[in-house]
Amino acid sequence: MANPDPLPIRIADWLANGALRLFNLALRPLRYSKRVAVGGAVGHAVFTRVPLARRRITRNLDRILPDLAPETRTAIIRGVADNFGRVLVEEGMMREMCSEPARFHVSGPGWQLFLEAAARGEAPIIVTAHFGNWEGVRTVARDAGFPIAAVYRPHNNLYYNANFVASIKVTSPINFPKGMEGTRALMRHVKAGGPSMVLIDQKQTGAPKLPFLGHPAETALTPAKLARSNKRLLIPAISRRRADGLSFDVIYGAPIPPGSAEEMMHSANDALSAWITETPEQWFWFHRRWR
Repeated sequence: MANPDPLPIRIADWLANGALRLFNLALRPLRYSKRVAVGGAVGHAVFTRVPLARRRITRNLDRILPDLAPETRTAIIRGVADNFGRVLVEEGMMREMCSEPARFHVSGPGWQLFLEAAARGEAPIIVTAHFGNWEGVRTVARDAGFPIAAVYRPHNNLYYNANFVASIKVTSPINFPKGMEGTRALMRHVKAGGPSMVLIDQKQTGAPKLPFLGHPAETALTPAKLARSNKRLLIPAISRRRADGLSFDVIYGAPIPPGSAEEMMHSANDALSAWITETPEQWFWFHRRWR
């Protein structure tokens, strides 16, 4: 068993989580739309001034979009911060966010295929990214009667992680932490016919390097391997925030063509990369996606 974090770290984590909870409580008297807007404004005011986050965003933009005009770069950074702030607020009131079906506009060739396969007990595996608010992908499936289990990365802050896990249970009661135990549970879930979703836009140390936004990035092969071994569709999907900042276009793309696990995940990366390129300000550019 790993040693617990030192007391100073636990205290810092408790304080950070407490500050976020107090922030969300302070917003409660406001109507929903105002709370989300405040989240965006605070995200822009605070997040863009965090040196580490700004350096990571800038470094990633320099790598992927080196010819950006300065004003375009600034607009993307502002958009990333705005969306991040909105996501944090939405996460704190997930039940309310997901309670209004009209907030989510679902389309795409993979949607009907998802519904048909899930009804047969052969639910597809969904791959997505930290883009817009990805919980929209699961919300529309839940409302259709097929809640999607998600694979999530536990947060280092255990206090925040407890709140995070509680929030994602709103869209599905079944979720799996990354790691060996979570992977085994995911395999059983897929084999039994359950829908699942994996966010594939973060680095998977030791995994093969496949193009993501045009540059080699360590990419987990698990979604494709599970799709191949269980004869399931692998469908890329995205939940893109609309201009109003409150509602979403949820797009289920065309299924990934069969092939090797590497070929399928290459295609999945391509599908997500195309959506990110269309609306770059909605992706979490502060991830350490490339080495």
